[in-house]
Amino acid sequence: MTKEEIKKEFKEKFSDLRKILNSWDLIPGSPKDEFDGLNHQILGHLYKGAGFEKVTRVLASELTVTYGLWTDEDDAKKITTDIMEWWNSTERLTK
Repeated sequence: MTKEEIKKEFKEKFSDLRKILNSWDLIPGSPKDEFDGLNHQILGHLYKGAGFEKVTRVLASELTVTYGLWTDEDDAKKITTDIMEWWNSTERLTK
């Protein structure tokens, strides 16, 4: 895969993950790029092979610490489930 192909793939996955995070409407009325920092963190972990538990911990921590949102573990797990289902489906398509 060329550098340009890698960049294109990352941008597509970034956009897809942005849609997933925004679909949860965690901060009603927020700009569409509100969670881009979290998006980068999650994608970085996914590219490194992180599993469900790691992504859940990152998500819950960031939503609480960075965004000041109260989230319980069940909420984080629900969002992570959406993320992991998407990630696993995109990985199958690229292999």
